[in-house]
Amino acid sequence: MKYLALCIGVLALWPIYVVFRSYPSMRKYVWVALGVLPFLSIVLPFLDVALISWGDFWTGYVPGLQVTAIDIIAVFLFFSVRKNPTFKSLHVLFGLNLAALTLSMLQADEPLATGFAVWQFVRVYFLAVLVAKACTDDAVAYQLLKGLSLGLAIQFIAVIWQKFGQGMVQPTGTFVHQNTLGLITHLVVFPNFALLLAGQRQIQSGASVAMGLVIAALIASRGALGFTGFGFSATYLLSFVRKWSKRKALLGLAGVFAVAGLVPIAMSSLATRFDAVPLLDEEYDERAAFNRTAIAILEANPLGIGANHYSYVGKNYGYSVRSGVAPIEGSLNNIVHNAYLLAAAETGYFGCFSFTLLMIFPIAVAFRYAWGVRGNPSGDLLLGLGVAMTTVCFHSLFEYIVVIKEVQYVMAIVVGMTFGLAKQRVMRRGHGMVSAGRPAAQPRAAGEAAYSRR
Repeated sequence: MKYLALCIGVLALWPIYVVFRSYPSMRKYVWVALGVLPFLSIVLPFLDVALISWGDFWTGYVPGLQVTAIDIIAVFLFFSVRKNPTFKSLHVLFGLNLAALTLSMLQADEPLATGFAVWQFVRVYFLAVLVAKACTDDAVAYQLLKGLSLGLAIQFIAVIWQKFGQGMVQPTGTFVHQNTLGLITHLVVFPNFALLLAGQRQIQSGASVAMGLVIAALIASRGALGFTGFGFSATYLLSFVRKWSKRKALLGLAGVFAVAGLVPIAMSSLATRFDAVPLLDEEYDERAAFNRTAIAILEANPLGIGANHYSYVGKNYGYSVRSGVAPIEGSLNNIVHNAYLLAAAETGYFGCFSFTLLMIFPIAVAFRYAWGVRGNPSGDLLLGLGVAMTTVCFHSLFEYIVVIKEVQYVMAIVVGMTFGLAKQRVMRRGHGMVSAGRPAAQPRAAGEAAYSRR
């Protein structure tokens, strides 16, 4: 059945492409759908086909060789943007990390399991390049953001139902864990908040910000709460410094009252959580034990142990128990809650370097071009994207979930949007100069024209 679904998806590529080319007005809906799909893959399993599945016995974060609806849509979208330029640095960043993952197969006990992680990263790389090429037209960036915002709305509805309809202590939305939802929320909320501060797309941006705040208050995740506060503060301060306005001052005041109203809800959610599952960090700090395990693995294996192998090696070679992890299946099969230590343990020092570079460099690109483009909506969007990636970068010091498929898809979209909008600024800068040295009229992209009509 899964192979039949895959064949249907592949065979549908050509007629979909013909419709896509014949009716340009339909394109925006496809980009919006691409932004929504990462939020639905778990609850709609037919969107995800596992050609090989080890989910019944493998404890890594990539359970098999998978192809998703996102991959199929990305392939046919690529033909419409393949000639668009993008920064070579994007390929360098992803190429280095891909090389580290591939080389780690040489160290792996189960090379095929590492191959699962390599294949997942190839799909994510392809999606990032697609989005970067497409977002040289900033209208595409706003359509993708609309899709991400619709995905957040789905999470908001799910969280409300789970919290008040089902009595869940820690709602997870459509994801497996509340921390996954919390981290993905960062990537959607802060770009919208930056646009709201700039007075752009006020209904979408305002709704996304409100939903993000409520989600953070209800899921009872300390990390999500803390980093949500960091992200909102950083976005507001940077936007205020970048371009002051009375609107931003008023929104800041309104934000203070909104947060004050949500604090009791957040505290109540945390209290309910800790009543149900008391903290035992003083008796047993599992996160610290995971960190010691990862460091021990790295010291013994400087070249790594193979991507997608942390829990397998930690459990079967005794690293976890020797480092103080509780000798029970749930703990031994868990993964170190630090994405950088995970990369180091699995792919060695080179892999840790390439992963860290992949996390940090897009942030520098976002802030560089955001600061140089004032008075333009794309500059505000770049600012919000930069803060979102910065927040995820810090949050990943306490979580490994940035390597989960759903998070990686959203990260690929955000990174692609960043590089695409930055490349657009470079292209416009070059287009704006004529041979006589006189600035030419700046062309207005579709996204900016849409803003002028609002």
